[in-house]
Amino acid sequence: MIRNLKTDEEGWFTTGTFESKVFLPGEMSIMIFTDDGAGPEDAARCIEHFNSLDEKPEIIASIEKRLEKFFLYMYEEWAALSDFEFYARLVESLKDVREGYENGRKLSSYLSGPGMNVYLQQNGDVGYGIECECPWEPEHKCLILIRNDECVYVGPSDMLDPWDEEYLHCVWDD
Repeated sequence: MIRNLKTDEEGWFTTGTFESKVFLPGEMSIMIFTDDGAGPEDAARCIEHFNSLDEKPEIIASIEKRLEKFFLYMYEEWAALSDFEFYARLVESLKDVREGYENGRKLSSYLSGPGMNVYLQQNGDVGYGIECECPWEPEHKCLILIRNDECVYVGPSDMLDPWDEEYLHCVWDD
């Protein structure tokens, strides 16, 4: 299931890869936060849940809806700052994404380099994060947090985990 497992010298985390079968398919990196008590058994539960998302289309639909809100918010924010050259270039670089979105392309198709973050599972629940390179948030990437059968967060990656209730709200969710 998990290949190439390696633990860092300090024992803070273990990394490896696994095969994502459904959402963002292909080889995916995995980081298990062993310093918080997570282990391979937590990772196996998270991978099994993630690879069964095709059986839970409501979760994928929720992720896509939240990606849409995140993209549209960030696009407008960058456009409002386009008097500055950096932001003008960023908005220009998002032209294809905007066009694809307007033509019905799923925004998840623009995410790349996905990796799963595995935390210590709590109270028998399953929770994990999927962190991806993201064209509309190039500095902070995109983080998708899943807890049980719910997408609880889609936004910038900011060291959040699915158990951080008080920090999981984004202004674009209003």
